Amino acid sequence: MSGAVNPKPLNMIERQTTIEEFTNFCHAEKERQMNSGENFDEQAFDEAKELTLRKLQVLEDEGWV
Repeated sequence: MSGAVNPKPLNMIERQTTIEEFTNFCHAEKERQMNSGENFDEQAFDEAKELTLRKLQVLEDEGWV
């Protein structure tokens, strides 16, 4: 019985960094916006994401997040 067994208890799930969480959120939100049928400025979204990631990286480097 090997294979699909997860030895970690549910409360031991690996925590993502703030940057990882934000990146995952952006990926899902971009997909949602692109599939919404509404006007979506992909370039503006990507620029805002990159700006935020740079700011989060500075905060992480300084120990704030």
